[in-house]
Amino acid sequence: MTDRRKMIRQAVIWGIITLVAYLLVFTNQAAVIDYTTRGGLFAVLVVAAALVFSFIHGAFANYLLEAIGIRPLKQKGGK
Repeated sequence: MTDRRKMIRQAVIWGIITLVAYLLVFTNQAAVIDYTTRGGLFAVLVVAAALVFSFIHGAFANYLLEAIGIRPLKQKGGK
């Protein structure tokens, strides 16, 4: 399998994971709001959720950009 095909496959997989995560949050809004507004140790859930969503969405975006050929520029001179 070519490198581009691997990137496309990974983009699709992470896109599905991202979609499922957002669907779970939006279809369970009442529970999410209930737990995240309790305060105390439940405040950790907000931070954990932000980290999880950041990771899965970032992985999806990375593989999608790689699959379509967008890569960061390499700077000259070691900067």
